[in-house]
Amino acid sequence: MKNFYRNKNILITGHSGFKGSWLSLILKLLGNNVYGLSDNKINSGFYKIIKNKQVFTKEFQGDIRDPKYINKIIGLGNFEIVFHLAAQGLVSEAAKNPEKTLTSNILGTFNILNSCNNNKKIKTLVVSTTDKVYAEHNSKNSELYKLGGKEFYSASKASTEHIITAFINTHKRETLNIGVVRAGNVLGGGDYGRDRLLTDVINSLKRGENIKLRNPQSLRPWQYILDSLMGYLLVAQYCQKQKKDEIFNLNRKLNNQYDVGYLVDTFVKEWSPTKKIKIIHENNSKFYESDVLRIDSTKARKLLNWVPSYNLIQICKNIVLYEKSNNKYDFAVNHISEYLDKYIKKILS
Repeated sequence: MKNFYRNKNILITGHSGFKGSWLSLILKLLGNNVYGLSDNKINSGFYKIIKNKQVFTKEFQGDIRDPKYINKIIGLGNFEIVFHLAAQGLVSEAAKNPEKTLTSNILGTFNILNSCNNNKKIKTLVVSTTDKVYAEHNSKNSELYKLGGKEFYSASKASTEHIITAFINTHKRETLNIGVVRAGNVLGGGDYGRDRLLTDVINSLKRGENIKLRNPQSLRPWQYILDSLMGYLLVAQYCQKQKKDEIFNLNRKLNNQYDVGYLVDTFVKEWSPTKKIKIIHENNSKFYESDVLRIDSTKARKLLNWVPSYNLIQICKNIVLYEKSNNKYDFAVNHISEYLDKYIKKILS
């Protein structure tokens, strides 16, 4: 991996978001030229930490729904790999503003596909979708299971996947490799996104307030930010080396047995608040959310040798360490470096 990810020009759309900013720093530490494209309407806490640390060779600001702008940046850019993470990613926002969600996630992705296809310097495009693309959320859900959506966010992402399939079958040039990653419920330090579970929990802990949970019994495929992004890196590497278009689920089965209530209880214990904090279960979600989300990552384990490292307790510990660190940037750099060394040794052994 360290040989593959070296001295490459790599573009990340949505680089100012939570996953995009962590991915940017990882790729920079591996020795690449990292470019970012975002509308900058959502800037994660982690992006604010790294934005002035010379991580990015250049940043572009624009809307993925604007095909002329996207073609100008991507179609004419000197990139080898593109990670497309830019999207409207909130279920709650999709319920309030379905039109923006549909245009961003469907038309925006089409614009990215088209521009990458027109630029023959680009060898690989990895598109991030979600674990919520499956029609039956509580099924085993390997990559071949039926897609569908019962609310606008999941519907937009399932539709996006149909667009990707149609593009591959009808428009894609032979020398472009497209990978699709289905993952969700990624946890890590520096998220701070609106309506994010741990963001709300951390804010309550910092204020010494009681924590209110909606749907505390919901099961989710929890995964740590570094485990998840290692999957993205392996997908791009696999598709480019094998010259294939592939879809991969990312989920650690061990973490998929715990509900929201257990996660929050665990996190509060690791935080060790100075005053007693009550966790109040409300069960009053204002929009549709599935009680259970499951996906099967057997394919990623077999083809990518993707081995997620962190269980739920370790995830909570790492987030608390990050949030309480006096120098979050140095903490992240050291954390990523240690993770990469241990991960590569684990694969080789």
